[in-house]
Amino acid sequence: MRKVQGMEVLGLLFLVMIPVFVRTGKAETNTFLINCGTNSSVNVDDRRWVGDLAPDSNLTVSSGIVATNSTFNGDSIYAPLYRTARFFTNSLNYTFKVARESYFLRLHFYPLSFQDYDVNQSSFSVVANGLKLVSNFKVPSEISHSSSYLQSSGTNSSSFVLIKEYFFDVDTDVFVIEFIPAKGSFGFVSAIEIVPVVDNVFVDSVNKVGGGANSYLNLSKRGIETMYRLNVGGSEIKSSDDELWRTWGVDSGYMLTADAGSETTNSSTITFTSANETSVAPLLVYETARTMSNAQVLEKRFNMSWKFEVDPDFDYLIRLHFCELDVDKANQRIFRIYINNQTAADRFDVFSKAGGKNTPYHQDYFDVLSPKINTLWIQLGPDTAGGASVTDAFLNGLEIFKLSRNGNLARIEIHNPEGNKMSMSQILLAGIGAALFMLIFCFCKRRRNKPGDTKNNSPDGGHCFFMGLLLIVLLIARDHREVRIQLGLWPLLELVVGSH
Repeated sequence: MRKVQGMEVLGLLFLVMIPVFVRTGKAETNTFLINCGTNSSVNVDDRRWVGDLAPDSNLTVSSGIVATNSTFNGDSIYAPLYRTARFFTNSLNYTFKVARESYFLRLHFYPLSFQDYDVNQSSFSVVANGLKLVSNFKVPSEISHSSSYLQSSGTNSSSFVLIKEYFFDVDTDVFVIEFIPAKGSFGFVSAIEIVPVVDNVFVDSVNKVGGGANSYLNLSKRGIETMYRLNVGGSEIKSSDDELWRTWGVDSGYMLTADAGSETTNSSTITFTSANETSVAPLLVYETARTMSNAQVLEKRFNMSWKFEVDPDFDYLIRLHFCELDVDKANQRIFRIYINNQTAADRFDVFSKAGGKNTPYHQDYFDVLSPKINTLWIQLGPDTAGGASVTDAFLNGLEIFKLSRNGNLARIEIHNPEGNKMSMSQILLAGIGAALFMLIFCFCKRRRNKPGDTKNNSPDGGHCFFMGLLLIVLLIARDHREVRIQLGLWPLLELVVGSH
C-alpha cells in the first residue's frame, strides 16, 4: 500500500452540500444527495447530486483522497455519478446537520480503478451514529457474490454497482457516517443519499412467525437494513417511480420453481385507503402480482416458494404486499403463508384484510434466525380447509429487512460463496457411498454366519443398501432446506430425525 502524499490530503475539512428537495406524501423536506470526490454537480436519476467539494455549512468531510476515472462499465446514465469517488486510508467522516426524524440512508459503491489502488484488496467498516453497518467490507466480492447468486438460479443478471440501504431514527442534530479502513488497507465511497421519511413506514407491534403474541420490536432504538425489495410478478420499478426513491427488483430469480406462479396485471383502478400508505410502496407494486398456477409442483403445500440468502443470527422483518385483483367478496380466496418452515398465517383473506378489491394491503412478520441458518424461505399455498371457492395464493411485492442487535448490523462472519450449499448430485453420491459401505458390511457378516443358522441371518443386501441411502439423504436434508422441498421430505424428516 503506498502512502498518501501531502498534496492529496489538502482536501481536509470541506464544508459541503446544499440541501435539495425530495418529494414526500405531505410536504417537501430537504434531503442530501452527495457525489463523492468532486466539486461538480450532476443530474442522475432525475435528481441533482452535489459534489462533496462544493462548500456549504450542512456537511463536513474530515479527510480522504479525491479519485476520478473516465471509465464506467455500467449503464451510461449513471456514469456521471460513479466516475468519481472518495478513497481513504485513514478514518473518513461525513457529518451531516439534520432534523430529528427518520431517514433512509443509501451508500453507493462502484469499484473505481484509480492509480495503484487495487480495489479488490480494499477492506473497511462503516459506522453511522454509533451503529455498525458493515465490517471487513469488500465491495468487489459483494458484487460478484450477488451476481453469482442470481445467475445460479438461471437469471441473466449482473451488477456493477452496490447500493446498501438503511433506515434510522435520528434523535440528535447531527448524522455522522464514519468509514474505517482495515489495518494496512483502504476503502472508498462513490455517493451518499439521505432521504427523510415523513410518514410512518414501520410499526413496532408485528406478528411473530409461528403464532403467539405479537412481538414488540422497539424499532426507534434499532437500525434496519434492507436486504431485499421485490416487485413480485412485475418488472423492475426504478427509484424515480417511488416517492422515497426505492428500487424494486424482479422476483423470478429467487423462485424455487419459476413457473409455479403466473404473472398477472390489473386492469382496474387501485386506490389507497389513506395518503400515508403511499410511503409504504408505490401503486406500481400493486398493479402486478404472481398467482399460483402450477398444480404439479412436488410439494403442493408450498406451491410458490422464494429462497433468499441472509445473514445468520439476526432478527428479520418480512413485509408482504397484497392487492386483490380478481375476487369481489370476502371468503372467496383463502390461502396460507409459510416463512422458514413455520406457518405465518392460515385462512389468509386479502379481500377482508384490505377492506375490498383493488385496495393495497401489507402484512409484516417477525422471525429470528439462529447462527446456523443463512437462508430465508417465503412460501404461499392453498388453504383447502377454509372452504373458499378460490385457493390460489398470490403476492404483489415483498421486502426483507434485517434488524440490528446490540448496535450491530454487520455480518459477523464473512460469507462463504459455497456456504451451506450441496448439489443434489453431491447428496446422492454421499448417500450411495454410505449405502455401499453398509452393503459390504452386511455381506461380510452373512459370510461369517453358518449356512443353516436362521437365528443370526443378517438383512439382505438390497435392504441394507436402501436403508443406508435413505438414512444418509435424510440426515443431509435435515440441514438443507432446498433438498427437503425438492424431495418432499418434510413430513418424513419430522418423523425420523426431527425438524431442524
